[in-house]
Amino acid sequence: MIIRRILNNSVVSADDAGHEVIVLGKGLGFDRKVGDALDPSRIEKVFRLEDRAQQDRLRAVASGVPAEVLQVTGDIVQLASTALHRELSDSVYPALADHLAFALQRARDGVVLPNPLEAQVRTFYREEHGAAELAVDVANARLGVTLPEGEATNIALHLITASLDAGSPDVAAMMTLSRDIAAIIRYHFGLDLDEQDARQARFLTHVRFFAQRVLSGEAHDGDDEALFELVRRERPEAFVAVDKVAAFLVEQHAYAMTTSERLYLGLHVERLI
Repeated sequence: MIIRRILNNSVVSADDAGHEVIVLGKGLGFDRKVGDALDPSRIEKVFRLEDRAQQDRLRAVASGVPAEVLQVTGDIVQLASTALHRELSDSVYPALADHLAFALQRARDGVVLPNPLEAQVRTFYREEHGAAELAVDVANARLGVTLPEGEATNIALHLITASLDAGSPDVAAMMTLSRDIAAIIRYHFGLDLDEQDARQARFLTHVRFFAQRVLSGEAHDGDDEALFELVRRERPEAFVAVDKVAAFLVEQHAYAMTTSERLYLGLHVERLI
């Protein structure tokens, strides 16, 4: 690998067979110049981002944050990807590194900023929040700091965003709509939704993905009319609540639920009551 640009003493931009990469290693950039070959024995981590825009952003972020923050960022992304069983978008690297650098500074200054979305993230994104809690433990151990517990919510939001396709609605809007749909069901039946309950967790997961489709305008339908009418007759109370959700979506989001969407939401509601 050949040095393209020296970002600081421990981080350089390098050419690897015609592809730009960001390379970390103690002293990699010290007393070196553009065009020099990197010493492989000093390389600790290599960031290979396919998205050029994200590569440019990571290069900009890398020049302004400590190398150990970049190292921890890479470790957290790998940990989260394994825990969530999915690949994360390249966008997570610069965004999370930048966030961790500021979180580290806030922690050292004793500044705690509560996140108003914490309850919603814990409810609708349990897996991502769990991965983020592990990430906080890693950051604390590796960076020699004690981040506040609420920092897991901030990290979870980055993981959620990196899990979505480019055309997906933003996370805050999805959580707000998920909360509104769940609240209609909760108030209709007088329920206290508990994400620790397996049935309710499945319901909340269904609501989350349904909310994503609503905001993306991706309706799901099938030949379920006969089954829908049968189930509706057998479980009328569940579908009264579904009708309330349908009316809310038409009024607030100009979205008309399909027969399949009413059916599957009704079946999930039925399991709660």
